[in-house]
Amino acid sequence: MDDKLKIVAFGEILWDVIGEQYHLGGAPLNFAAHAVQCGADASIISCVGEDEWGRKAIQEIEAKNVSISQIQSSKEKPTGTVKVSLYQGQPEYNIVEDVAYDFISAEGIDHEVLSHASAFYLGTLAQRSERSRSTLRYVLENFKFKTVFYDVNLRKGTYNKEIIESSLESATILKVNEVEVEVLGFLLYQKHMGFEIFAKLIQSIYPQIEVVIMTAGSGGCYVFSEGQSMHVPCEPVLVADAVGAGDAFSAAFLTTFLRTGHVHESIEVANKVGGFVASSSGAIPKYSEELVDILS
Repeated sequence: MDDKLKIVAFGEILWDVIGEQYHLGGAPLNFAAHAVQCGADASIISCVGEDEWGRKAIQEIEAKNVSISQIQSSKEKPTGTVKVSLYQGQPEYNIVEDVAYDFISAEGIDHEVLSHASAFYLGTLAQRSERSRSTLRYVLENFKFKTVFYDVNLRKGTYNKEIIESSLESATILKVNEVEVEVLGFLLYQKHMGFEIFAKLIQSIYPQIEVVIMTAGSGGCYVFSEGQSMHVPCEPVLVADAVGAGDAFSAAFLTTFLRTGHVHESIEVANKVGGFVASSSGAIPKYSEELVDILS
């Protein structure tokens, strides 16, 4: 029997346009590609256009060994694009609306793959449209995943309270960054709160969430689990660009946690992988031999 981890991601496939360069991206796809480098089998439920960029996306995704079996195509809508500008190494996004990943259909779901998934990953952006949001609801209602990783990944103008709360109801692991703790504190509870208070409140309302993680860039990350809060520092790195670093962190944490069940060990591995990606160019660089050894 194949005991390899099987992870399914849901959400956007798009092209990050940086200057004149097109880079394949989207947090769920980045996550899936990193999960493969972390030793898992990964697929993504998404939709691309029947256009040049959709065809190129499929080719690149196959080359990254992410399964394309659940990627749908649209004749009417173009493949997603995002204009990315970097400010002091941090990405800022101008996200094009009414694109293929806004129309992910429940009819294209592979029930066999989902029924054998070790874990399911979701974000927020692809839920901006009713069609994709209803498909996500269908998946979460019809397949009972033991582990659901929700990487909030807020993008301005693409979310509301209902979307966030619905996602939290399904999550067992929640990942946010420092800014998102601030935003969600006000959006959900009209309060300014630090990480530990935020995490305690989240777990009191959504008790199925076992682990809450807040990434803090060069400050490492903070974790709340089993009633305890801890800070896990990371080694300093020279940032090339931060695109994809958070997605790499998520993939490394989830795959390590699924294998070991140890939160602290999983965070330390995730910090190393996230730091490597931040110090490299591109969202999905090939891992170093050192990282492969750590992950194996």
